[in-house]
Amino acid sequence: MIIGNAGQGGGKRETTAAVSVERVSKEFGAGTYAFRALDDVSVEIASNEFFTLLGPSGCGKTTLLRLIAGFETPTGGDIRLAGERIVDLPPFRRPINTVFQSYALFPHMSVRQNIAFGLEMQRRPKAEIARTVDEMLALVKMEAMADRTINQISGGQQQRVALARALAPKPLVLLLDEPLSALDLQLRKDMQVELKRLQTETGITFIFVTHDQEEALTMSDRIAVMKDGRILQLGSPVEIYERPQTRFVASFIGEINLLDAKLSIGRNGKPSAKLGQGQSIALSDTDGRADGEGLLLAIRPESLSVGPATKAGAKGKITNIVYRGTDTIYHLLLDGQELRVRHQNRSRTSKVFGIGDIVGWSVEPESVAILEDG
Repeated sequence: MIIGNAGQGGGKRETTAAVSVERVSKEFGAGTYAFRALDDVSVEIASNEFFTLLGPSGCGKTTLLRLIAGFETPTGGDIRLAGERIVDLPPFRRPINTVFQSYALFPHMSVRQNIAFGLEMQRRPKAEIARTVDEMLALVKMEAMADRTINQISGGQQQRVALARALAPKPLVLLLDEPLSALDLQLRKDMQVELKRLQTETGITFIFVTHDQEEALTMSDRIAVMKDGRILQLGSPVEIYERPQTRFVASFIGEINLLDAKLSIGRNGKPSAKLGQGQSIALSDTDGRADGEGLLLAIRPESLSVGPATKAGAKGKITNIVYRGTDTIYHLLLDGQELRVRHQNRSRTSKVFGIGDIVGWSVEPESVAILEDG
């Protein structure tokens, strides 16, 4: 079973695949104007999984979504749904529904009529339609709004209706193309929780496209981080955040410290990373590197601790302090490199440092990631 790009490697996932993308490429244009939007991508998405395609604009995530939906045809490769080849099937023949960024609801229809529309197009029995619509209204908590028109409800409520309409036919897979981007911040956070609840309750495979790292971390079972038409890393939110493999993934997901260092293997066989002028930090492993090899380290600011400087410990000079209520961010200068430390403000009696102070800092070896492109 292939995970990630062809030839990239990766472990096996012993679950039934809802969607299998097999060495898929997609080019737009021809000749000197050809553009390769997807480059030999392979990935398997499990049944009943909340799977997120995450990356910046132009990375290929929406193109991949459109290929799964059938709105585009791959230049090469294959796509299977529950084991069956679907690349030759038009969108309406695939048991897949899509929720777009613009919800595409019918403004002249009521909430109930919008949800029923797809079922009516499939010529489902009236009793079944009525029963399913009631189920969907309850699922998205819109029973009280059932007879209002789309123009009479809020943006967040419209998003719920779009979800209910897409879920009503009980598709095998639901595709979501940045459906939260038009909502304000608090409503977006609320809907992140709601989306995960809906996916869990329905058992439908969700494939979600976003450029928002917080959305991906909040909702996903697994995340595929994409760049330039390829999957750079695939894993759980914890794996992606705490053990990034490349500079791009480390920098794209949350705040990160990137430090240049050299590997040092002690006489006791324990590895450490030497930073510039002799400061060092312990490592949990070498990731196959040799003694003296250059490293690029990734450390999250919240994994670091700051305190009074000691003779033996690593030290840095505070160059800036940013107070954020629950946290204080200390910017340290050490050996020509900058380090950001997120210090939680647990109490008003916590030690307060000032700009220009020399302080000590430390990090647990398990919180230091060695990047592949170091």
